[in-house]
Amino acid sequence: MTTRSRSNTMGKVESGVLDPNHERLTELERRSLLAEQAREQAHSLRSPLSVIELVLETLQLELGEEQGRAERLQRVLDAVSTLSTNLTQNVRSNRFADGPKRPLDAARVAAGVVLAFGGRVDAGASMHLDDAALQSEDAPVVLANEQGLQAALVHLLRLIGIGNTCNGGGAQQPVLSVQQDQHGQWLRLRLISEGEPDVPIPTERSDYRLMLKAVERVVRESGGALVLGQDRATLELPLAQT
Repeated sequence: MTTRSRSNTMGKVESGVLDPNHERLTELERRSLLAEQAREQAHSLRSPLSVIELVLETLQLELGEEQGRAERLQRVLDAVSTLSTNLTQNVRSNRFADGPKRPLDAARVAAGVVLAFGGRVDAGASMHLDDAALQSEDAPVVLANEQGLQAALVHLLRLIGIGNTCNGGGAQQPVLSVQQDQHGQWLRLRLISEGEPDVPIPTERSDYRLMLKAVERVVRESGGALVLGQDRATLELPLAQT
């Protein structure tokens, strides 16, 4: 399936006009990164905290009747326990897209994300946006959390250079193509960044590292696959069996 531009309103958002969906997607992106950051902090700190706790408990046993030192060790243990509890609460308070997976027209979702970022889609990816009846009858359906998939797609756009300038614009334009394997088992969403980048993609930044981890989590939980290049990304998702 080749990628081509469309002449109607489903093609490209006019220059200088912000798609109303853009702000909502940016908020999903922010929440996804906060959730991933909370998970990473908890994971990196829980192991050393467990070691500290074990050592302190061993020292308490060795001290025996030395009440003064034992009490000081207990205060440290209490502090460790508080820190561990706070890490757990931080993960819970930043929960994102952890609800049940539902049947989802992933092509429609991906097209909406690309259009919101001023991109264009091919006819196969956008036809369901034009005709709601086609969506229910012919749309390739995957099992996914819609907000989680949307955030992952926004992350992928950033990772291939879309919207990295301060004003969110730039010469690069995202292009979406959609393919379905001949056996009807996989849906392939391919994102390409067209145009010369205004600035290098800052892949060394911690937020971009978190973006990649968040995408990999969505891919892993869906049983899919990801191929990421400098200016393109391909997301493969298993189709729901009916």
